[in-house]
Amino acid sequence: MGQSMIPMSKVYQEYLIDESKYTGEAQSISFPESEEELLKILAQLRDAQVPVTIQGGKTGITGGSVPGGGHILNVSRMNRVKDSCLSPDGTGRIVVEPGLNLMDLQKEIFARFRKEQMFWPVAPTETSATVGGIAATGAQGITRLLYGDSRTYIEKIKVIDGNGRCLELTKAEELDDFLGKEGITGVITELTLILVPCPEEMWGILFFFEEERGALQFIDQMKTAGQESEGRGAQVASVEYLDGRILSMIEARKGTMSRIRELPEVASDVDGAVYVEIHGAENGIEEIAEGLMELAAEQGSDPDTAWAVSGSGEVEKLHAFRHAAPETCNLFIEEMHQKDPRITKLGTDMLVKEENLWGQVQTYRADLEEAGLQGCIFGHGLEGHLHINLLPDSYEAYEAGIRLFRTWAAEVLNGSGRVLEEHGAGKLKSRIYGELLAGAYQEENERLKSTYDPKELFNQGNRFTAGKAGEV
Repeated sequence: MGQSMIPMSKVYQEYLIDESKYTGEAQSISFPESEEELLKILAQLRDAQVPVTIQGGKTGITGGSVPGGGHILNVSRMNRVKDSCLSPDGTGRIVVEPGLNLMDLQKEIFARFRKEQMFWPVAPTETSATVGGIAATGAQGITRLLYGDSRTYIEKIKVIDGNGRCLELTKAEELDDFLGKEGITGVITELTLILVPCPEEMWGILFFFEEERGALQFIDQMKTAGQESEGRGAQVASVEYLDGRILSMIEARKGTMSRIRELPEVASDVDGAVYVEIHGAENGIEEIAEGLMELAAEQGSDPDTAWAVSGSGEVEKLHAFRHAAPETCNLFIEEMHQKDPRITKLGTDMLVKEENLWGQVQTYRADLEEAGLQGCIFGHGLEGHLHINLLPDSYEAYEAGIRLFRTWAAEVLNGSGRVLEEHGAGKLKSRIYGELLAGAYQEENERLKSTYDPKELFNQGNRFTAGKAGEV
């Protein structure tokens, strides 16, 4: 059993910060290794009215697991697989604790379902992310286009709420009170995940374009053409965009990134790239791939320069390349944060209902230029879910970025889009967006708090307390 309620010291400073570089404070920390130990710790904290910040792998980028005082409940040592089985419908189930990370989950699934070849379709490219963290933030990953939301593959959870109740939840409306709620309603202690059979085959193709316009219009044409014709037996699983700026940044740091170090060099004249992943029967994949090659060539992509791979192992290398985009941005922000601790990550998580991706990105570019800001753009192209990451080199630029974010958020909300899609609000975006997230959003969080955490001890500042707009 892990030691409970450890006073904070310099040894534990890394637990006061996440990948956003948003930094907090706490008076104590614990690392429970079982639900029983966790219950005892929570009972002590509840009796003493001490605020609790739930924490897993600290891979978040909005400050959700960063404490604002009180106690840090780090569940990373609750990382066991408790059970697994096959279901009559041909799917699988695996029961895990919240601290299990994606990399270890994949290994466990492979070992336990070697014959059946199952997988969990939720695919964030950050493989050190924990299952509990994915569930708590509603993280999706790059294959949502084909497989749908992450909550589709969570059948059951066990939680401890702010009243000290141990709940087992299976109904959709019950799960919705905890999944994607960033820990404001309780601590997830166990998850039953739904596994599905691996696709017969998978291919990944990274298309390069000398002009950004060609890359974005390639995606726009994919929307029009459609890539899911009946009878092919294969479907597009991912369409990911990377602009020229982030490609250059990745290339500059590639030598320090072991997972992508051996990949070919990206030409210096490339101004955009589109990663497409296809799952299904090989004949169907070949048919789709041929059509995509023709479509990309029409927009100026040389098919001879494309990176085309097959098989899960090779596809994983391209996942690593795609993950290098946020990772590189985080490294830049870390360097700026060291120069000025007030600077944190500023990256959008907006889902925009806009058919013309090329026009949408042109607007972003114009806004950035008018504000005198630098940034890069990447993300889920076919879904209208791009991530604009700002690259402020001063606190003045950082403040200008916050103002621009608020302008964009207001426009997205007026257009019936969504400002928060898969990263969560955390403390960082709650403070940036402030009253923009009021109304029904705030009312729902108040309902959840009154039902599950009436003393408001869990994850204070995440979603529920919007704070003063525009300040971080």
